[in-house]
Amino acid sequence: MKFGIFTMPEHPPRENWTLSYDRDLADIVLAESLGFDEYWIGEHHTGGYENVPMPELMIAKAAGMTSRIRLGTGVVNLPYQDPFLVAERLAFLDHLTHGRLIYGFGGGGLPTDKALFQMAPDEATPRTNESLEIIWRLLTEPDPVTHEGVFWHYEERQLQVGPYQVVPPMAVAGLTGTHNFERCGNHGWIPLSVYFAPLVAENSPVPDLAAHRDAILKGAADASLDPDVARANWRISREVYVAANKNQAMNEIREGVQRSYDYLLGLGLGALMKRDADMPDADLTFEWMTENIPWIIGSPEDCVEQIHHIREEIGDFGTFLINGRDWVTTDLWNRSLELFARYVMPQFQDHQHMARRDRLARKALGLD
Repeated sequence: MKFGIFTMPEHPPRENWTLSYDRDLADIVLAESLGFDEYWIGEHHTGGYENVPMPELMIAKAAGMTSRIRLGTGVVNLPYQDPFLVAERLAFLDHLTHGRLIYGFGGGGLPTDKALFQMAPDEATPRTNESLEIIWRLLTEPDPVTHEGVFWHYEERQLQVGPYQVVPPMAVAGLTGTHNFERCGNHGWIPLSVYFAPLVAENSPVPDLAAHRDAILKGAADASLDPDVARANWRISREVYVAANKNQAMNEIREGVQRSYDYLLGLGLGALMKRDADMPDADLTFEWMTENIPWIIGSPEDCVEQIHHIREEIGDFGTFLINGRDWVTTDLWNRSLELFARYVMPQFQDHQHMARRDRLARKALGLD
């Protein structure tokens, strides 16, 4: 399994936002030093909490501060933008990152963003679908692209600067349905599961992680693609916080969690978190979400057990993403990331070299 960080980023309006950008960039540098494989940055335009309107600019700066970690747009919101210009600037950014870019796209899930751009409720999905088709053709076809669609019309369009990577890694986030997960399985793209999608939803029209998995595998099967590769492409994000024990972890983040979820529930996103559609929003408590979505909270041993539980329920997936938060001070957040990298990640990675060192030490001590 690989590991990464997915950040919206979230910074409450009471903060110094200029400083918040510097802190996020430092977080990317730290993530690389701790051995994380990738880092995703979101795009939002309203709401007052998620304060990056163009992740490409942040990635461009982060690329100059790092050398190995892959950087993803998580995500570029397609309904509001010209797909030719999106493809053009991402292909250019691919060069600036020397091929470390992951091209992440989505339909713009923030309700206030849709209101800002006067997006009709039934228009975002077809715009996203058409835009994805155009972008993929522009990035992969050697000849100029002509497109006569519902929303965009191009004649003989071609990127002056094509992508650095021969096959650009495309990622699509899913939120309220399974169509994007099936599309990713069908095209060999990267499916992104949001951090508050429940592991299992017994009575909800909103798909759970099991439904995400089934759609990915269906898409791969329909295209005669390897199901193991489709699973390996899958990214699942969760709320994560590591401390000495679960009580300490929950006490340290309680105030920040309250602030974050007051914001999310105020946007009407509570329905996407429930395992039962009849459940009142008031029952979406910190304790309930920790146990039932579930979150990955507690000691390193707790976190290992919780990730194993997810894998037991839905099977293998390729990359586990920590949802980046601003719940605590930087020193506490960095401590959580370090504990995760030192003691949780190795339990899901190939660390045979560690076992060999252990055997040599046992032999030296006369224990074997």
